[in-house]
Amino acid sequence: MDEQDPSIRAPRWTDFLPKSEHTELFLHADYDSTTLGPISAWGPTLRSYTSMVFADSRPAIVYWGPDKIAFYNEKAVDTLQEAHPSLMARSFYEVFSELSTSMRPVFDQAASSGQSVEVDNVLLFVQRNGYMEETNFVGSFVPIRGDDFAVDGFYNTYKESTAEVLHARRRQVLDQIAASTPTSVDETLSGFFDALRTNPHDITAALLYSYDELASEGAPNLKLCGNIGFTVGHDNAPLEAHLETGQNGLQPWFRRVRSTGEACVLRPEDDNCRSLFDAVSWCGFAGPPRGLVVHVLSISGTLLGFYVQGINPRRPYDDAMRSSIADIVRQMEVKWINARATEQAQLRERLLEQRATVSENRLRHMAQNAPLGMMQMGRDHCIRFANQQYYDILGMDSTMPNVSGILEALAPDEQEHCLRVTKQLMDGGPRIVEEFRLKRSWRCPDNREHSAWILGVCFPVIEDNEVEVVMIYVLDISHQKWAEDVQMRNAAAARLAKQRQEEFIDVTSHEMRNPLGAITQLADGISRSLLANVTNEPHFWQGIAQESASAADTILACAAHLKRVVDDVLILSRLEGNMLSICPIVAQPAKVVSETIKMFSGEARLIDASLSASRADAYGVWTTDWALIDTSRLTQILINLVSNAIKFTASRSTRQITILYGQSTQRHQRLQTPFGELEWLPPKMSIVTNASLSDPVDGQERLYLYFVIQDTGPGLTSDQMGGLFQRFAQASNRTHVDYGGTGLGLFICRELAEKQGGGVGVASCHGEGSAFGFYIESRAATAEVPQHILAEVSKLDLEASPTVTANAVPRRMSSQLEHANGGPLTILSNGSIRLPTVLNPSEAYHILLVEDNLINQRVLAKQLRMAKCQVTVANNGVEALKLLERATCWQQTPSQRLQSGDQSDYALDIQIVLMDVEMPIMDGLQCSRQIRVLESTGQITRHLPIIATTANVRQEQKDIALAAGVDSVLSKPFTVAEVLAQVKVALVRGDKQAPPKEPAIGETK
Repeated sequence: MDEQDPSIRAPRWTDFLPKSEHTELFLHADYDSTTLGPISAWGPTLRSYTSMVFADSRPAIVYWGPDKIAFYNEKAVDTLQEAHPSLMARSFYEVFSELSTSMRPVFDQAASSGQSVEVDNVLLFVQRNGYMEETNFVGSFVPIRGDDFAVDGFYNTYKESTAEVLHARRRQVLDQIAASTPTSVDETLSGFFDALRTNPHDITAALLYSYDELASEGAPNLKLCGNIGFTVGHDNAPLEAHLETGQNGLQPWFRRVRSTGEACVLRPEDDNCRSLFDAVSWCGFAGPPRGLVVHVLSISGTLLGFYVQGINPRRPYDDAMRSSIADIVRQMEVKWINARATEQAQLRERLLEQRATVSENRLRHMAQNAPLGMMQMGRDHCIRFANQQYYDILGMDSTMPNVSGILEALAPDEQEHCLRVTKQLMDGGPRIVEEFRLKRSWRCPDNREHSAWILGVCFPVIEDNEVEVVMIYVLDISHQKWAEDVQMRNAAAARLAKQRQEEFIDVTSHEMRNPLGAITQLADGISRSLLANVTNEPHFWQGIAQESASAADTILACAAHLKRVVDDVLILSRLEGNMLSICPIVAQPAKVVSETIKMFSGEARLIDASLSASRADAYGVWTTDWALIDTSRLTQILINLVSNAIKFTASRSTRQITILYGQSTQRHQRLQTPFGELEWLPPKMSIVTNASLSDPVDGQERLYLYFVIQDTGPGLTSDQMGGLFQRFAQASNRTHVDYGGTGLGLFICRELAEKQGGGVGVASCHGEGSAFGFYIESRAATAEVPQHILAEVSKLDLEASPTVTANAVPRRMSSQLEHANGGPLTILSNGSIRLPTVLNPSEAYHILLVEDNLINQRVLAKQLRMAKCQVTVANNGVEALKLLERATCWQQTPSQRLQSGDQSDYALDIQIVLMDVEMPIMDGLQCSRQIRVLESTGQITRHLPIIATTANVRQEQKDIALAAGVDSVLSKPFTVAEVLAQVKVALVRGDKQAPPKEPAIGETK
C-alpha cells in the first residue's frame, strides 16, 4: 500500500472505520496471502460489509471466500477468547478445525438457499482458560452476495448461550429430583441417580452413601446407596464402611466435610487424591474430570449421608457449578428426610393399621365371645353390626336387619316403650338403661317356665352434631329376675314365717300356761286342803281324798297335754336340724292303730264320741299282717290326727271318728271318702322315698300303708284347706280361739310321712266333716320269735298296767317280742312295752338313786319307798362311787373283812343304779363308764344294772348313753310304775350276766 501524506492524499474507505486497537489489528492483518487479497483491492460489497461489521453493536464476523477468511468486530473478542487475534485474516476451517465438520453444512445450506441459517445453542469447544471449553451459541449465518451476485461470504452475528444451556441442563436435574414423589428411602435414593444420569456432561461420576446412626458399635455405618461410573468394591467405592474409623478411599474426606460442614473439591493433580480417580468410567466428554466435589448431607443436625460428584472437565468449577451442586445436595436432603419421614409415617401407618386390625380382630373376637349382646343401629333403623350373642339372647332371627326384628323379640307390652326409647336415642338423647321382658321364656332352676328378661344399655354415637349410630348392649338377666322374684317370695315367706312363729310362741305360751295354771291351782288346793277346819269324821277325809284324787287326775291330764306340746316342739326342732331318724322294726300296723285307739279311749268317752278302726279292703288287698315300720313315728302321726279329730268333734252333735287303714303296692291311690276324693299334697322333694329301707330284692314289691282318719267335725272350706300342713299354720285365725293348738301337728304329720317315703292328703265338706289321710312306704315281713325269748319275758312279774320303754329291752329282744302276738310283752305305738304281769308287792329292790336336783331326788325317793323299795341317795357321780365301796358287790379280801370288824359297813346290798345324766362334779355318763371299768378289773364283782334318766330324748343322745355303759334310758317325765318296770327288766338281764358269787366268811365254796 502506498504511503501518502494524509494532508494531500484522497480519503480511503478504511478511514471511516472506528479508530481503535482492534481496527488497527484488522488493518494490519495479512489479507494479501489469502483469497481476499489486499484490503485496498476489496470490492464494494466486501468493503460495505466490513463497514457494517465494525458498526454492528453485536458480536459479528464475516467469513469470505471459499476458505471462509474471517474478520470481526471488537464485540466478538470476548467470545473468541484464545481464538483472538489468530482468527483475524485466517480461515475458519484452519482456526476452528474441530468445528469444521459441524459448521460446513451450515455454510453450505446458507449458500445454496441464499437464506439466513439460524443456529440455536450450538455446542462449540472453544480453547480458552487454558483448555477446550464447552460453549454454546445462538446466532445466524446470512449469505452475502458479492459484486458478481454470487454468494461469496457470510455475515455471522451471534450470542454466547453457554450459561443458559448449563443452567437449563442443571435445572433439569434439580426439577426431576424435586418432582419425585416421597416414597420409601431406597426408591427416593434410586430416583436421585435417575435424575443425575440425565446430565452426564456436568455429572461425570457420582457416589451416594447413607449413614446409619443406629448401627451397633464397631459395625459399618456407611452404606453405598447409589453409583455412577465408580467401580463398586474398589477402595474409593466400598459397599460398606465405618465413618469414624475408616482410612481408605473417601472416608477421611467424609469425616472432614462432616466436621466443617462445607464442600471439599479433590483435584487429580493432588498426590493424596490421585488414587480416587482410578477405576472410574467417566461420563460426559470422556476423560477424568477437573475434580471430585464431596458434600455432607444433613438436616437439622441429623446426618443422612455423603454425596460425591465428578465435575465437568470442559467447564470451570465456578460459582454457577458450585451453586448447582449445592442445590442438588439441598434438594437431596429435603427429599431424603421427606422420604424417611414418609417411610416412617407409612411404617407408623402400617403399624397403626396392623394394630387397628389386631384391635379390630380382638374387639370382634371379644364381641363374638362376650357374655352380652352387642348391636349397632344406624339412623335408617337397620342393624349395622350385631354379634351372635345378641341374636341368641333376644331369640331373634338374624336375617331380620331392622328394628322390626327387635320388636318381634320383645313382649307385646314392651314394644311401644321400645319405640319411644329408640326415638329418644335417634334424637340424641342421653344414655338409657332399661329392663325389657322378652317374648321367649326360659326354664329356671325350679324347672318351671318363666319369661326371659334383658337389661339394655343404649346410647347414641354423635359425629358432626348428628347421631351416626346407636350402640345397644343387652345382658340376659332372666336368672337375676327369677332370683329377685324368689328372694321376694322368700322374704315374704320369711315375714310370714316370723309372723307365724310369733303367733306360735303366743299360742304355745297360751297352751302351756293354761295347764300350768291349772296344775298350780290344783296343787295349791291339795296343799291347802288340810288347812280347813279338820274333823275326824270319815266323810270329811273321804271328801278330801276324792277331791285330791280328782285334782291329781286333772294334773295328770294337764301334764300329758304339756308333754304333747313339748314333744311337738322337740320333733319340730329335730326336723329343722335334720336330726330325726327313721328306725323301722318288724311290727303289726293293725296293732299300732288299735293301741292308738286305746290311748284315746278315755278322751273319747269324756266327749261321748265313737272312736273305731277298721281295715279298708277298698284301699288294696291286705297281703301281710307284718311289715317293717317305725312304730313311734307312725304313732306320732296317728296321735296328732286323732287328737285333732277329737278336738274338732267335741262340740258337734254327731261325734264319730273312724280310722281306716289298708295296704297297696301302688303309690298315690285314689281314695274315696264320705267327703270326696282325698287330695294328696305335692311332696316337697322331687323324689320321695324311705331312705331307711333297703331296695326290694328277689321280686319283692314296695308296700305302701294307707291310713285315713275321718271325723264329723265342722269341715273345711277350700280356702281353709289351702293353708293346712304348713308350719305354725291353722285352718283360720279362729281355730286357736275356738279349739286351741299350736299349729304344728299337721306340719309334723306331713314331715314324718314324707320322711317315710309317703305323703299326706285331705278331703272335707264344710259343715259335714273331714278326712285326713297319709301313707308311708314299707316292706312286708314275717313273724318268728324264738321260744327262749318268750321264756325270758315270761319270768317278768310286773303289775297290770306299767309300761317300760323299748330301750329297757335289747333291740334284738324287742323286735322279736313284737312278733309274739298276744305274748307276755306288748310294744306300744309310742315305742313302750306294756307288761301284763303283776308286780309282787312283797318283792322290794335296793336302788341307788343318783340325782342332783333335790326336789326330784326327794319326790322320786319317796315314791320308790312307798313302793316298798330301799333307796340310797347320792348327789353326784363321785358320791355314788363312794357308796359303792360300801356295797356288797365291792370286792373285799377275807382279811380286809376280818379287820373291818363291823360288817354293817358293807351292808349296802345295792341291786341297781338309777342314774341322772346331767350332774355337777361327775355326770352320770362319766360315773357309768367308771363303774364298767371297775367291773372289768374285778373291783365290782358282778354286773351292776344302770338305768339312765334324762330329758335328752334324741336317739343320738340315747345311743351315747348306751355306749357309756348304761343298760337302758328312761326319758323324763316318767312315773314310778315305769321306773319299776324297767328295774325288773334290767335285773332279769343282770342276773344272766352276773359272775359266780364269792362265798361269805365261814362258807365253803
